[in-house]
Amino acid sequence: MLILLGAIINQKPVQTSRRYVNWEKVLSVSDYQNVINLVYLGILGLEKEISEACGEEFYQKYKKELLLYESYQKAEEVILWQLEKHGIDALLLSDTSVRELYPLPEMASFGQIEILVDKKNLAQIYRLMRDMDYEQEDDRLEKGNVYVRVPGIRVVFYGEIPIENKVLRRYFSGSIRKYLRMENCSQQNAPRRSSLWLAGFASAKYRHIHILSDEEEYMYRAGRLVELYLTGVLKIRDILEFWLFRQVLDEAFPWKAVKDLLEKARWTEFVHQTEVLSSLWFEEGVRQQYGTALELEEYILVPGQENKHLDKVLLPNEKVRLDFYRRDREEEWLLKKKEWMFPPRDYMCQFFPILDKYPFLLIFCWGIRNIRIYTRMCVNKCEKVWFRLSVRMLDIKEKIKGLVRRRSEAAPEEPAEPEEKEPEDEVREHSAEAEDEAQRYAAEDEVQGHAAEPEVTEGDMQIEEFKD
Repeated sequence: MLILLGAIINQKPVQTSRRYVNWEKVLSVSDYQNVINLVYLGILGLEKEISEACGEEFYQKYKKELLLYESYQKAEEVILWQLEKHGIDALLLSDTSVRELYPLPEMASFGQIEILVDKKNLAQIYRLMRDMDYEQEDDRLEKGNVYVRVPGIRVVFYGEIPIENKVLRRYFSGSIRKYLRMENCSQQNAPRRSSLWLAGFASAKYRHIHILSDEEEYMYRAGRLVELYLTGVLKIRDILEFWLFRQVLDEAFPWKAVKDLLEKARWTEFVHQTEVLSSLWFEEGVRQQYGTALELEEYILVPGQENKHLDKVLLPNEKVRLDFYRRDREEEWLLKKKEWMFPPRDYMCQFFPILDKYPFLLIFCWGIRNIRIYTRMCVNKCEKVWFRLSVRMLDIKEKIKGLVRRRSEAAPEEPAEPEEKEPEDEVREHSAEAEDEAQRYAAEDEVQGHAAEPEVTEGDMQIEEFKD
């Protein structure tokens, strides 16, 4: 499978193997290692050696990867638009631009979109994602908030950089606004990103969306490899993308500053062995010492395996952090609670070397170890409770605003209250009313007087003349 991947990545013809190949096993392994679309491109033309059912499953998974990219692209555009609309500063840690690293776009695979935001915006982002039909998912290996939606889109929002190393935390500390704005990025300050990708996002004029420079992205990718190694989920796809990213870096890349940072973080040996392993897999004619790299290869290809010698050589300090902070203790509580609370002295000497000289301090080291673990658990629990309270308060705030707005729109205009009149005005009005009433009665009497007089006819007038 690795020979097949090397040929596909380097755009070379695939050599037919003379030995029997269990393609069902290749399908299972490539699916776990997230390289099934690459393997499918390599087996085109080898259909005679593969069963019809296995070939059909290869094709369906390859087709799913292609359709998933379109869904990721649309989802990323909508999410960035929502963040820009609400004025939330965000830093893209992992996005769909990774497709530009591959010789062919269909070779890329997307595990998740990773975005760094300020902690205070996580509650508001939860409401935005909920309104876009995303569901929050619990993942103990992720430090951020994971949101999922059909047909398999996965978006992770981090409140802090998801790397535990203190040197890298200081390197990525500070406001998100210090990073390169997507609106201002170009081929000069972001050389690995294609002009088409830059033109598409620059036209949207994102002022609150930021991206990593090449130096920052290199350090972030190295840090993520370390985190994946520590949690036991480092895969071929991760090594491949790190190798592809390194291939596109030009001579202007600040290698000296990067090597100094790796030295301070004590990651130099890990990154070196990762590069040796990637050259073994994806390059030809490179001869190096592959001893430690082969151990790393076995660690990646055999899931669930532990190699203490490899841990000590690659990351002598990071495994201590993993024991204190990142292990899942739920099963251990149920099965070996006593042994976990008070491990043997040989085990404790790995983390407290002082016990070799002063064994009687074992009980104090037990207390320190348990305090560290329970402190971490309490902090995580408090963060979750505070997050839920923040979301609840935002919902209540929005409901109150809507209720007030509806009442103000539905309430009719109240008639103006009559002004209070002075006593002199009231007397004047009463006298005026009395005069009007007297005039009205006088007019009625006059009308009645006229009505009482008899009407004079023409015959009466003739009689009066005859009398005269």
